[in-house]
Amino acid sequence: MRSFLLWMIVPAIMVSCQTVKKDVEEPVASVSIMPLKYFADRLTGEAVEVNVMVPPGASHATYSPTTSQLQKLSDSQLYFRIGHLGYEEVFIHRLESLNPDMDVVNLSEDLRLIRGDVIDHGDHVHEGGIDPHIWMSPKIMLEKLPAMKEALIHAWPDMADEVEGNYRMLKADIEDLHHGMLELTRDMTQKTFLIFHPALTYLARDYGLQQIPIERHGKEPSPSMLRQVIAEAREHDASVIFIQQEFDMRSAELVSAEAEVQLVQINPLAYDWIESVTEIMEVFKTHMQ
Repeated sequence: MRSFLLWMIVPAIMVSCQTVKKDVEEPVASVSIMPLKYFADRLTGEAVEVNVMVPPGASHATYSPTTSQLQKLSDSQLYFRIGHLGYEEVFIHRLESLNPDMDVVNLSEDLRLIRGDVIDHGDHVHEGGIDPHIWMSPKIMLEKLPAMKEALIHAWPDMADEVEGNYRMLKADIEDLHHGMLELTRDMTQKTFLIFHPALTYLARDYGLQQIPIERHGKEPSPSMLRQVIAEAREHDASVIFIQQEFDMRSAELVSAEAEVQLVQINPLAYDWIESVTEIMEVFKTHMQ
């Protein structure tokens, strides 16, 4: 119902934006998720107002943008999108039509993306969706940082010197994380971890780890699936299970107790991306050495 009402509102916003051209006093960019605001803030020195389309605590798979977010989007000169978030795949054409002059940078372009398992429904099968969690891999964000820098300079050429200087500092920070992760994971004897929602898929792939998700195909685990996960955890001698802060703890607590693994909360949608990845590295150091 909310999505239906939203699309009743969008045309009115579009007409308003077309008939009354607003003077935007401050440069405005929009981003899919909070971690991308961190990158935009670091690159611009917070000189650009950043509109986040999926707020903290919301699910990027099901979220519907609010009217105020759409109004901010209409003022945006630039939009950084992850590429395969649930809300993006539903709304992206509407978002682009709301502001056709806006530059859209799809950070999933030219990446080796990970597709989910084939889903068997008995009488038919279909391919799993593309895993969207590219931002949790320092290797990927190091690759994508130049595109973000160039897009910001193209949108606001007068900020070029500041963006270039900030880019060098941010790049150095990400390189430190990337090389630290390579060194840490190379020497780890335990390379398997459990996670409730599979948000570390690209991080696991890029640094030689194995992720065992509890939630599969976007569904709460059934008792039989929980037994399977517990058996896999024991088989691989896993020592830690991650769970995002917004998810129900009960299934993860059950697996933690039965498989005797440490339960750790993480927040992949937190603003401070450097801090988020560093905290995950600390968990690896503590529980997987």
